[in-house]
Order: sequence, then structure tokens, then C-alpha cells
Amino acid sequence: MSFPTIGVFHPGTQHSWHTAIAFQDGGQLGWHATSIFCDPGRWPWRAVHWLPAGVAARVERELRRRYTPELDPRHLRIFGLSEWAEVFARRLGSTRIADAVNISGNRRFGRQVIRLLGREPVDVVWGYNTSALEVFRWAKQHGIRCVLDQTIGHPRAMNEMFAAEYRVHPAYFGKEYTPFDAAAIARQDEEAALADIVVCGSDFCADTMRDNGCAPDKLRVVPYGFSDRLFPEGPPARAPLAGRPVRFLFVGTLEPRKGVPYLLEAFAEIPPSDATLTLIGRCDIPAPVMARFAGRVTHVPHLPRDELIAHYRAADCFIFPSLFEGGGLVLYEAAAAGLGIVQTRFCGDGVRDGKNGIVLDRIDAASVGAAIRGVLADREQLVRWQDASWRMRKERSWEAYAVRVREIVAK
Repeated sequence: MSFPTIGVFHPGTQHSWHTAIAFQDGGQLGWHATSIFCDPGRWPWRAVHWLPAGVAARVERELRRRYTPELDPRHLRIFGLSEWAEVFARRLGSTRIADAVNISGNRRFGRQVIRLLGREPVDVVWGYNTSALEVFRWAKQHGIRCVLDQTIGHPRAMNEMFAAEYRVHPAYFGKEYTPFDAAAIARQDEEAALADIVVCGSDFCADTMRDNGCAPDKLRVVPYGFSDRLFPEGPPARAPLAGRPVRFLFVGTLEPRKGVPYLLEAFAEIPPSDATLTLIGRCDIPAPVMARFAGRVTHVPHLPRDELIAHYRAADCFIFPSLFEGGGLVLYEAAAAGLGIVQTRFCGDGVRDGKNGIVLDRIDAASVGAAIRGVLADREQLVRWQDASWRMRKERSWEAYAVRVREIVAK
């Protein structure tokens, strides 16, 4: 039996490495095209060692976020620098410049992938929303099947969410929210229309696609996973919960979409002697707003994933009140660390059947605060949640994800 060869392409990262590795391990990967992979053995990344020691350490730490040893370099096709320009613009806080670079860079990247297809043809192309259109147009004309990986819900639904949230929390935005325009929405609609299959990371994401015109028979839900290579095999050793504050953890960009305003406002009402909150991720909330909570929460800037593990394992409960997600990768990492989970229904299935946490249907500071106080009032339940997350961790691995995506292509 012959299997189709797959070309995976993404100008950045997201979970595309794991998709490529799934097909690589199945012997089906033709190539993985990207512009942001850092191979320590290649130029110019080797030049990092020539930098002053302090600078080199910071650069290497950043580059480590753009590298995985599991992906065979022979499958890599690296071209284009626009994604790096976007990364640097976002680091400097220039969101408007970063968005402009992203739009033009995605289209240039698509043209480069088309040239790659001419040189190294495959049977199936697997692309990601906002950067797949040009490739899909060309592929459909040449009889190549197309899979769209929809990493977040439909842009129309996101516009509605952001418009409502801006009315409630304008100060947390720092500037007026700029919605997806008609051209951007039309581009993503055409990507979904051209795709033979649309893969989503959660039921919520799939629902937004179906509600906005995507054919239901195209949709497949494949949850993301955690890395067995990074997370230890043994459970974390946590101190007994009695007599100490419960350690809550949030991982993700600090922005209104992630429900951070409700989380901060809820924690402002919780005594520090009862609970602590650590927020890990890039902060897009204006500094004067964050300063109001400086004495109540701890903020750690974005970290390489291998450095995140210690924070997951040191926490007691993961809290993720997001308003809009594609799949909530951090939920599966929280389960891999044996954490109880408080989440919303908009971000994936970190909590399953109520066994390892609670799912919030309503999102406001009162409901988030009630969930926190519920955890504090029943710490034995939190221990049961932690045990349940640990028992189901293998279901949340990238290996489980790999089996699912290979099945999709096989069928």
C-alpha cells in the first residue's frame, strides 16, 4: 500500500513542527517549508557564538524557541526573512508594522512554496490559515489535495468577540481594536472553500467555522498535545495544600482575548494569603493598567518551552479564562504537569467530563472569582483534579495528535 507524500508549510511556527514530525515519523513527509526555524549547525545561527557572552546567552535563549531537534533537517526548506521582521516588530511593540509585514510576507512565502512544489511535488499540501491561499489556488489547478489547519476560530466570530470586549474593557486594549477587514475575511473564506479538509484544534473553533459557511463535512477536530521530550515522566512533588496559598498559573499572551482583564480583576479580590497568581507571556496590556495589579500578581515575560516546565510543575491549578481560541495548547501542557484546570468553553478540552477541573460558560470577573474561591474552599477536590489530569496525560501527547492527523490523510 502506498501512502501520499505531504508538504507542510508555515511561514512561522505555531504547532506546524509537530504536524511535520507526525508525517516524518510516518514516512510521508516530503518537506516542511518555513522561514523561522533555527538550526544551530547552519549559518547564520552559528555566528551567535561570536557575540559577547551576555548577548549570546540572550540570543540563544530566544533562538531556542525556534528550534526542535526532532525535525530532521533534511526535510527542511527554509526561505524568507519577513517572519523574523514580524517577530522583531512585535517585540518592539509595533503591532501595526508587524501586521503589515505579516500580510505581505505571507503572500511572498506562498509564492516561494509554489516554486518549491514545482521542484519537489507532493500529493497533499498542509497549510495554515492566513498563509495558505496562494498555494491552495495553485495546488487545486494541479490536482493536489489541500488540508487547511485552522489555528483559531473564524475571523468574523473574532471580530464580534473583540467588539463586545472593547466595550467592556477599552483601557486594557491601549488603543481601539482594529477588526479584520472584508478583504482579510474573504481571503480566509476562500482558503476554507478550496481546502478538501479543514482541521481545527477544538470543537469551539470548528463551530465558528461551520457557523460562518464552512462545509460541515470538511471539518475535523484534532486536539493539540504536549511534548514527551520536555515533560518529565514522573509526577511533580507538590507540598500539601493545607496551610499555604494555592498557586495559580496562567500561560499565554496577556491580552483581552485571553480573558486577562477578568482574571486580574478577580484576583484583586482574593487575599494573597489564600492564593497567588503567576502570569507567563508577552504583555500587550498597557503598563499603567498592569501597574494596578503589580502587588497582587507576578508577571514573567515569554519563555522558551523547556523553561516553562518548571513553572507548570510548581503550580497547583492552571487558570485560562480565554474568550477565543483555536485549541489551547497550554491546556494539554497543564494536564501533562498534573494540574487542576479552570478554563472556559471557548478554548479546547483541557477539562474532560469534569474530572480534572471546571469549565466556565459565562466569563466575567464574578464568575472567574467564584471559580477561584471554589478551588480554595475544596482543596481535596483540587488534589483529585490533579490526579485525574496526570492519569489522562498520555491522551494529550503530540504522539496521540500524530496518530489522528495521519488518519485524516490516510482516509
